[in-house]
Amino acid sequence: MYEFIKGKAVNKDNQKLIIENNGIGYGIFTSLTTLSKININDEVKLHTYLHVREDQFSLFGFMDEEELVIFKMLISISGVGPKASIAVLSTLSTNKFAMAVATNDDKTISKANGVGKKTAQRIILELKDKFKNLDINDEQVIINDNINDELLNEAKMALMVLGYKSKDAIKLIEKVYNESDSLEDIIKKALRAIG
Repeated sequence: MYEFIKGKAVNKDNQKLIIENNGIGYGIFTSLTTLSKININDEVKLHTYLHVREDQFSLFGFMDEEELVIFKMLISISGVGPKASIAVLSTLSTNKFAMAVATNDDKTISKANGVGKKTAQRIILELKDKFKNLDINDEQVIINDNINDELLNEAKMALMVLGYKSKDAIKLIEKVYNESDSLEDIIKKALRAIG
């Protein structure tokens, strides 16, 4: 229903952000990762998901599309609701989460508040196939000595989280990378190049 909301951050606490757009204040639940990137009075764009239950409509939003993708994957798992999904995303970056799933690391996932060992194992079991293209031995790929390897590895991992094979992600990044690009720029350009 809502793909994204763009507006001014007018208030926030440790789980929710209020974005004002055209005189309407949208209360958007989000991760600590997203909250840490936003200051009051910032103009922001959040990629959103409307969660509907019989008695409640809740809006969730994230600065990065990768976080939204992981959030949707998590809430699709039986017994993992929005609260646990937000806890996971508040504890782990999307890259660390993908690595934890790919390496069967339930200890890392169960560090999230309210996520026990059994839930972490269920998450791994359900999502393992979605991260099967992750090449663990290729985690730290150096594409070019003159550029920011950490930034490129983050971009590569983000594309892998979205389902691209490691080698394909590297080729895409090499094709679109410019020294002045931010992580978001690299990912957007790579996705445009695919499309």
